[in-house]
Amino acid sequence: MFKTAEKLFLAGLGALAMTTERVEKKINDLVEKGQMGKEEARNFLQELVSRGEEEKTNFLETIRRELIRLKDDLGLVTREEIEEIKGRIARLEELLQNK
Repeated sequence: MFKTAEKLFLAGLGALAMTTERVEKKINDLVEKGQMGKEEARNFLQELVSRGEEEKTNFLETIRRELIRLKDDLGLVTREEIEEIKGRIARLEELLQNK
């Protein structure tokens, strides 16, 4: 299940990378045709990158919240919870052996 979420996330990043390449190519074409100045293109690209970073952050936060919700809905435990339980069992075993 988590592998599927990871694959979806990686596919999204791949699509984003392809889109970025296409946008850069389109902007370079506009500059070459004289329809956009180099400084204007640079500013536009920086704005797109900035927005992309914001969207990526929002996307990652949404994925994180959904994975936590899914974990809770399915009653799954975290690694930390398992390690805590192992520690408690080890302490109980030690107490029993010392009796």
